Amino acid sequence: MARRSLFKKNLGFFSKAIFICNMVAVMFLILSYAASFINPKTVWLLPFFGLGYLPILVVNIGFILYWLLRRPLYTLYTLIPLLLGWNLLTQHIGFRPKVSNADKNKQDIRVMSFNAHLFNEVNKLPSTTIRNEVVSLISDIDPDILCMQEFFTKIKGTKQMSDRILAESGLQDYFFEPATKSEHEGYGQVIFSKYPIIHSGTITKNEYGINRITFADIVKNQDTVRVYNVHLRSFGLQTEDKEFIQNPSATPNEEHATTRVGRKLKYAFERRSRQAEALRDHIMTTHYPIIIMGDFNDTPMSYSVNLIGKGMKNTFQEKGQGWGVTHYEMLPLFQIDYIFCSPQFHVENYRVIKRELSDHYPIFADIRL
Repeated sequence: MARRSLFKKNLGFFSKAIFICNMVAVMFLILSYAASFINPKTVWLLPFFGLGYLPILVVNIGFILYWLLRRPLYTLYTLIPLLLGWNLLTQHIGFRPKVSNADKNKQDIRVMSFNAHLFNEVNKLPSTTIRNEVVSLISDIDPDILCMQEFFTKIKGTKQMSDRILAESGLQDYFFEPATKSEHEGYGQVIFSKYPIIHSGTITKNEYGINRITFADIVKNQDTVRVYNVHLRSFGLQTEDKEFIQNPSATPNEEHATTRVGRKLKYAFERRSRQAEALRDHIMTTHYPIIIMGDFNDTPMSYSVNLIGKGMKNTFQEKGQGWGVTHYEMLPLFQIDYIFCSPQFHVENYRVIKRELSDHYPIFADIRL
């Protein structure tokens, strides 16, 4: 009787309708949680709820505010599920004050990841300017280990981007694995290091052209660390797909466009899960401490990101500040670039560098073994 008086008495028709909508929103929120641990090959629809986590979250917060004004106890129906997903929420938002100091400690290993987008023109800045700015940024950040995706360089001659970075950054060694190359140039993934690289290679299982995973074993003092440079399968969206996502009503055949984009998303979700599984299998073959970084092309709610990060430290979750957006081109809402490390590392610092030198922001973290 008491429960009825607390939760249902005098609930009007409008509030009942709001309550029903609230329960639907909570159900969507729970489904978005499920996307983080259920393989999309098993339930293909779940990743779409994971992709929609942020608007779903905002809607649920709206219901909390509504019930705070009308019936405060009804906030529990939303607040409890929201708190149950706190670990996932903190992968998106760093609830800590902004710290401007990013000084590098000599005991730390500064690791940096950047999808260079082939050094293409950005915001009308020509490729030559982009290259100069990127080299300058690398020199300023001064990483000990740098992983780059969609890295383009000449293979012969005096204009090799890899040689220029080595010459101007203090980095000493590198492993470049081009996904595509000709006699004179190539592009793919590269791992730069201030320390010797004693072994390197590529995980060929489930690779998709430029979307692949490379690795290098790096020796610092007496410690050997394995570094994975990750570039998971992209959605493969064309210009017409991006225009549809940004403005669906302007598309002539909306139904056809929805089907086309949905099919591409579904395909990419499944392919990324296979690449994540291949990476986890490869990790099991080494006893070295692990650093994993790169462009995962998926959000913190995804199965692939959570599978790769299982048992690892997420450097953004440890030290990130504010909204962790790393990709700003189409919908500036998503974090798709990550740095993970083994539990024995202590995370000292994490930064997203808000410089538009690609369609991704560079990221770096200071970690200590």
